Amino acid sequence: MNKWEYKIIKVNAKREFWTSQFDIKAIEVKLNELGQQGWELVSIEGLNNRYATAPVLTVKRVA
Repeated sequence: MNKWEYKIIKVNAKREFWTSQFDIKAIEVKLNELGQQGWELVSIEGLNNRYATAPVLTVKRVA
């Protein structure tokens, strides 16, 4: 049975002015960096919340 290591990351992704959505490219870059280190995305929060200041990623990898 696998043991997991978890990490919670607040991504510095600015909102786009006209749409007020987060910069998806910045999130994608961060996810690719984490993937290269063996991390797998478990959840992402704050993308559809206009009051969120930044998306929060939860990732895991085998400990």
